[in-house]
Amino acid sequence: MPLFLNWLTAGVALTLLELLMPGTYLIWFGFSALLMGIITYFSGSFDLVYQLTLFGVMAVVFALIGWRIYGRLIFKANTPEAYRHLNNTMAQHLNKVVTVADVKDDKIQITIGDTVWPAVAEEPLKKGDKVLIVGMENNIVYKIKKFVDKNKKRV
Repeated sequence: MPLFLNWLTAGVALTLLELLMPGTYLIWFGFSALLMGIITYFSGSFDLVYQLTLFGVMAVVFALIGWRIYGRLIFKANTPEAYRHLNNTMAQHLNKVVTVADVKDDKIQITIGDTVWPAVAEEPLKKGDKVLIVGMENNIVYKIKKFVDKNKKRV
């Protein structure tokens, strides 16, 4: 069996496998293998090491091009605001009012549902204070500030 047919077979197989597996990775390797088969057919059989090297370079180039194209498509997608933070648990809680669970040694913990999270604040807080989540720090600590209810009637 000629070597170019091996490349074409591998290219078709990788491209078809993309249909069965999630993501967009195998398609670029499939395109590289198909192109390698075409190059091998027209240039004749050259050393396998050079073929594998060229295949690797083409796979990286195709993957970078694909990453760039899909990145633009994803960022330009008009995702409804309700779904923008779907896979980011911390971001889902921004602008929510929660309660300070504990304050020990200037380390603040807040309660969200049945979970306790670390938080930082620029003002002193005590246990039981209502706070507003205003941001995140390194995706592990919430930034909070004391919540003031503007609708509360003063007596």
